[in-house]
Amino acid sequence: MGIFGSRYEEESVRPRRKKFYKKKWFKILLVIILLIAATGGWAMYKAGMTLSKISTKDGFLKSLWKSIPGVGPDELQGEKEGQINVLLLGMRGNNMPGGGLLADTIMVVMARPQENKVALLSIPRDLWVKHPDSSTQSKINSIHALYEEKGEGKGMEAMKQVVGDITGLPIHYAVRIDFIGFKELVETVGGVDIYLDQLFSEPTQFEGENALNFSLPAGKNHIDGQRALFFVRARYASSDFERAKRQQQVLIALKDKLLSLGTLADFGKVNNILNVLGEDVRTDMDISEMKNFFELANKTQNPQIKQKVLDTSEGGLLYSTKADTPEGKTYVLLPAGGNYNKIREVVKNIFQQEK
Repeated sequence: MGIFGSRYEEESVRPRRKKFYKKKWFKILLVIILLIAATGGWAMYKAGMTLSKISTKDGFLKSLWKSIPGVGPDELQGEKEGQINVLLLGMRGNNMPGGGLLADTIMVVMARPQENKVALLSIPRDLWVKHPDSSTQSKINSIHALYEEKGEGKGMEAMKQVVGDITGLPIHYAVRIDFIGFKELVETVGGVDIYLDQLFSEPTQFEGENALNFSLPAGKNHIDGQRALFFVRARYASSDFERAKRQQQVLIALKDKLLSLGTLADFGKVNNILNVLGEDVRTDMDISEMKNFFELANKTQNPQIKQKVLDTSEGGLLYSTKADTPEGKTYVLLPAGGNYNKIREVVKNIFQQEK
């Protein structure tokens, strides 16, 4: 046979390629597109893009799928049991000098929505702890940085394990925010109001940041993002423990501002804020959990708030000592009694404490 006949025979036995619109991936994509169009269209797609970037839990398509009403879980973890525990981590941020992923702020938020109660517990960064599934020990603020090197979100997961061991609580979720994100969040809501019983001054810590002798007068202060950041970072003229108290104060003020603006009642506003903070915030909540969380926070109006900072004062449950490290002796904090039993007891009864 001639060359044309051979080519014809070859083509006739060659398997035909499946047309793209018959392929499984195309059908799945089509279903997703139709669902998006039917339940919010472009706005939902944009929200899914933003929130999937912030969440370390799922990829984009899975996050987008969970953004469809009725697909994700109806309840948050811990909601059925009556208490949701969220770990908040604050740090300098990627590529920042001084240890960008070290957790300078470690705070547990315990929420009881049905009782309209919230408790805040601050854990100092110098607490000497064991690493998850290891005999290695270090200051708690280094855990996030060390485990984040193993992959996105690994640092938050490790911190949840360590903080859960300290407090005796199941830590349901974690959220981390860096300096830039915190500053932008305060700016986005137009600043926050704090009340001071006396003059606050930090004369030297921010000299390199053009804020020599940073101070705030006694009384009511309306502070912008930059001053709020200085206020929650300051510790040279006070202590890490006093700084933790200021961080709790600003967090409560920020919550009040968000509620007064009606932001948490409007998920579109929440999404806009998160869009601004896309590079600076991470959480292990998925999209549906974030939506549920903000809706629940909006329903929690004027909650009763309990506050506790672990420190070395009488009743602070910690004491200071020195620990051996490769660099030599270093200042660390250890739990009173040699274990976490007293801390766990305080945490268990935190909603019953008088102050």
